Amino acid sequence: MRFEDSQAADRDEAVHRPMGVDATPEATQVQRAKAGEQAVWDEWFDAFYPRLYRYAFIRLGRKAEAEDIASQVFLEAVRQIDRYQYTGRPVLAWLYRIEHNLVYDRLRQVDRAPEPEEAAAAEPFAGPDDLIANIDLLNALDELSDEQRDVIILRFYLAMSAQEVGALIGKSPAAVFSLQARAIVHLRERLR
Repeated sequence: MRFEDSQAADRDEAVHRPMGVDATPEATQVQRAKAGEQAVWDEWFDAFYPRLYRYAFIRLGRKAEAEDIASQVFLEAVRQIDRYQYTGRPVLAWLYRIEHNLVYDRLRQVDRAPEPEEAAAAEPFAGPDDLIANIDLLNALDELSDEQRDVIILRFYLAMSAQEVGALIGKSPAAVFSLQARAIVHLRERLR
């Protein structure tokens, strides 16, 4: 390939990606994942599976289902990696979107409340009052909008910052705080 042809190919490729995105470590990881490097998938699994599992457990209330969903996220990601375009948003945001859709589909399939003993299993069992409080909180979370519920779960159960949550759900930190505030008002009213 001639030098001029190489430069033209580089310019054409650069037109189709945001400026500076290709230089980030995550962009490099995405390219390696697309090339089929197992090490990248292993890194992502180790880094993101615990967060994905906790989110699925909070939404579904069953350990086995949460494990299935969190694992299925990676299967779907492997299937979709060739179509995935890295735009500078965290890879976790892409995985979270896959998981959100899987959880939503699962909840649509079976309309049910979490089992009380499994819903409370996220925290050590301290007594019947704690069990009732956990069940009430999970029921109250179900009454929130999807966005509000996701913000509460990501901020308080997964201890993510407003900036991290915003990057995951495609909102500004200010919008995250607004969703969080409205959700907390609703939860306080519901849990009185």
